[in-house]
This record gives sequence, C-alpha cells and structure tokens, in this order.
Amino acid sequence: MQKEFYRIIDANFNRSREGLRVCEDIMRFIYSNPNIALKLKNIRRLLSRLVAELDRDYLLRSRDTERDKGKFRHAQGSKFKYDDILRFNFQRVSESLRVLEEITQVLKPELKQKFMRLRFKVYNIEKASFGAI
Repeated sequence: MQKEFYRIIDANFNRSREGLRVCEDIMRFIYSNPNIALKLKNIRRLLSRLVAELDRDYLLRSRDTERDKGKFRHAQGSKFKYDDILRFNFQRVSESLRVLEEITQVLKPELKQKFMRLRFKVYNIEKASFGAI
C-alpha cells in the first residue's frame, strides 16, 4: 500500500511542479510580469523542499509510467489562448496540491498543513495573476 501512496505523491508532485512552471513562464515571457513569475518560482522551490521531507528515492522507485493507463489523457483539438492555458495550469496545480495535502497525511501527517498553506498561496497568486493581465 505504501508504494501506491508514493506513486500518487510522485505523480502529483510532478503535476504541480510542471503546472507551476507553465504559469511562471507565461507570466514571465507573455505577460512580462517578473514579480508574479518570481512568486511562482518560489512556490515551485518550496514544493520541492516539502516533498524532500519524504523519501525521494522511494518516490522514484515507486514511479511506474509504463503501466500508468491514464498518462496520455488530455483534450484534443482545442484552441486555447494564453489566459486559458494559465487558468488550466493554476487549476492543475491547486488540484494536485490538494491531493498531496490529503495523501501525505498518511505518511507524514505534519505535511498536511504545509501543503494546505501552499495551496492557498497559489490561490492568491492566481488571483493576482488574473488581476495583472
């Protein structure tokens, strides 16, 4: 059972980090907002530090992308604007942080509150981002 929890954590850690990077780059390069881009970068780094409190080697050993049946599910053929991509990635980040918040409490309960605070920081940055574009 522990391996499955680590697989969930690994997938959602990667999902959060990737989504944050997309948002960071959109705010930096498209909307020319280095202040918000830096906040997103700092959140991404904080996320990595939180996950480092778990067994990172076990996270990697638990990864099983070859047998992950849901790995290539995504919308096909839609045209998006930059703000749509930004919105989708903020949603992706907040959802994956919520999963991390719930799942890590089984392995390391003190992380639950840390992930919750991080999620609310992301909500605030999302609001500021859409107020700035």
